[in-house]
Amino acid sequence: MRRYLQLLTILTALAASCGLTQAQTLNAVKVGTINKAAESFLALARDSHTTGKPPRYSDPAVKTLLDTVFDTKDIEGKPVPWSAVEWLQAWNKAMVKIGLVYYLAGTGTADVAIASKDPQKIAKANSNNVAFAPEVGRYYDAQVRIYGALVEAAAAQLAAANTDQLKDPAFRTTLNNISNDTARVLTGLLGTFTVQGLPEDWLLLRTVAVLDITPKAAKFMSPDDRQQVRNAAAQVAEELKNPDVKSGVSTIARAFELL
Repeated sequence: MRRYLQLLTILTALAASCGLTQAQTLNAVKVGTINKAAESFLALARDSHTTGKPPRYSDPAVKTLLDTVFDTKDIEGKPVPWSAVEWLQAWNKAMVKIGLVYYLAGTGTADVAIASKDPQKIAKANSNNVAFAPEVGRYYDAQVRIYGALVEAAAAQLAAANTDQLKDPAFRTTLNNISNDTARVLTGLLGTFTVQGLPEDWLLLRTVAVLDITPKAAKFMSPDDRQQVRNAAAQVAEELKNPDVKSGVSTIARAFELL
């Protein structure tokens, strides 16, 4: 079951939608820059699903493109307004396109739906976490920070919402989507921890990333979504060997149980 978590994470991120129709001009400009960098990267990576050789960080030109998409300093430690939710979702979609390149490299298909039906392709895709650990790690770090910003914006808006907004079906759907997608992103990332061959420092850094989002996510998410993350973390913790990573993931499980 867990070997499918990576795939489900990407599929969910692609499908996520917040139902908003207007973005701030400044945010639209930033998203345009991010999308342009992502499209340039995709042009370089167009045959990687067959060659197994996606663009790497070691190429200075590729590094510039990936840094443009994965750099989240603009949202780190800063509250993001509710009006920026669409921007954050658009940013995430650009990142997912890049994540798919690394996930599907060498699988023989650029279609995640096809890969999801073939155990050999899934095994190859999951092994790409190790083969392309630097790029995949940056992808996950950026995605977790974006969802952290989404959770913060949603929690703040929920606290400030008036009676009419609380009854608005579109508003409730947006909140539910953020909760559901955050749970799937976190369970997907935790699922990679059992992939053999990932460096211990890679695991530690991703553990820190999940620990950072845990308090705000656990307080905001629905009970079912909290339970999903709690169960995934508890199951993964049982299989981990590194004591620091194991302790961190166990703490995540406990937090999602208590908060």
